[in-house]
Amino acid sequence: MATNTTRTRTTTTARRPTLFLALGTLGVLIATLFFWLSAFSVPFIKGIHYIHTRENDVKFGNFGWCAGPKYTFDRSVQCLQHVGYDFRPWVPGGEGPTGALIFVALTAGFGSLAFLALLASLARAGLGIFGFALTAFTTFLSVISWFLVLIIWGSAHRRSNHDNLDAHYGAAFVLVIIGTFIFIASCALVALGWLRGRRYQTHTTTVTARG
Repeated sequence: MATNTTRTRTTTTARRPTLFLALGTLGVLIATLFFWLSAFSVPFIKGIHYIHTRENDVKFGNFGWCAGPKYTFDRSVQCLQHVGYDFRPWVPGGEGPTGALIFVALTAGFGSLAFLALLASLARAGLGIFGFALTAFTTFLSVISWFLVLIIWGSAHRRSNHDNLDAHYGAAFVLVIIGTFIFIASCALVALGWLRGRRYQTHTTTVTARG
């Protein structure tokens, strides 16, 4: 008497990393470096600042400022290091707005976590929701930082030039703007990589043998 034997074989296809995910990871790394450089601008990195008022030789950074001989009236360079600082009337609002620039450092910190999560996704050939969520949250923080930098330093630039202080934007201002756009593009690339990765599904094959 013939009997039927049914065997079920399940084949799991791993979610392979896509080019979109790789490019998104690279973009997150670059943007994060840009935000770290801006976060550690003057007084930490003397060559990176948001604006420089050349008439009185003052450079403004994320967590402080440095003033040259034209401002101190001697040969020394004076620097202030503080989360939130008051340099009115040229920098508007006192310590509150400049203290909000901590969002730049927060963006850099979460960007580092997002990069590590995406790197782990590339290593295990699959993008989890954690890496995508971190990237999206970091992008949100970068947009907040972008608005803060534009409002604070755009106003400071205008006020300084109104008083004939010859203000010029520095590298930190540019790095935040470019870094934000890179984060936005990277988030879109990571999302595309995540959606493409979901196409690789688990396949179940049922085989019926007679014997």
